[in-house]
Amino acid sequence: MMQGRFHMDDFSVYRPELTVPMADIISNAVQCGYPLEHDEAYYRERGFETVAVERRLSMEEMAERALEPVAERCRREGIEIGEIWFAHTSQVAWHECNLFKTMLLRWGWEQVPLYPVEEHSCSTFHWFLRMAAYPLARDPDKAVLFVTADLGIHPFYYINEFILSGDSASACLFRWEYGDHQTLAVKYKTAGKVYDNDPSRLRQFHATFYMSIRKMMLETLHEAGFTFSDIRLVVCGNTNRQVWETVASSLRVSPDMFYYATMHEVGHITNTDIPYNIWRALADGALLPGDYYLTVTIGTAGTLGCALHRYVPMNRPGIPAKEEGEL
Repeated sequence: MMQGRFHMDDFSVYRPELTVPMADIISNAVQCGYPLEHDEAYYRERGFETVAVERRLSMEEMAERALEPVAERCRREGIEIGEIWFAHTSQVAWHECNLFKTMLLRWGWEQVPLYPVEEHSCSTFHWFLRMAAYPLARDPDKAVLFVTADLGIHPFYYINEFILSGDSASACLFRWEYGDHQTLAVKYKTAGKVYDNDPSRLRQFHATFYMSIRKMMLETLHEAGFTFSDIRLVVCGNTNRQVWETVASSLRVSPDMFYYATMHEVGHITNTDIPYNIWRALADGALLPGDYYLTVTIGTAGTLGCALHRYVPMNRPGIPAKEEGEL
């Protein structure tokens, strides 16, 4: 299978300023009839405290906020966009099918192919990385944009029996031979488990999926000739702390190697977890120039994604889009 070896040249994240305490998220869901099985202590033990909630902007406006700094740089530097891919968890009604129309007009992208990929569970970021290598290799002079927006439309959206989810949007610019974050290898798998509420099958899955994550991470490193001693960080999706601590234990590495510093603040911001945690890792100095790092996501139906990257910052004038003021 074709592998990556392309670059994420820029990225930008929009997250709401408002963060809602866990108690309010739980209360709102219960009042609307959600059959909640767990209390605050359960979610706090898994690393959740507050959730990012958008109460002013539409999903389109959130996406545009995230896209604007990246798009403006493309226009300023003459970077040609070959394709735009859009992912979201929220249900989009028929009248929102032209969600990107105003944005395409604003930046002169009316003729750029747009692919709404809906949701490939919480591993959509890695699913896209797996797919992005093809258009970039086919036309290496054109960039590919991956845009996401997730906006809760009901109190149930923000909570389930495993995680607390928040609102967010992001835009990531990928190019073949240029960019700060080089992708060296990508893996994406679906375990193909049947979710039919059979208690024994569900118990078996939840008891064993940690080993599937471990196996995928080791396979990704092995494919590139790496071991864990070669990488600085594992940037994770904000799934929950217990998952990553268990995976770290199975790999016999320090849990501090697994980086999900934004989880307690914003919750699981489905499609934006990885770029937001990368941004925070750079801001905190957890990632330094020359460092190799993994990104890992897990999702429903046994979906798993993992990629090996290297941080190779380019010297260019101006403030990178990832540092725009929304963060």
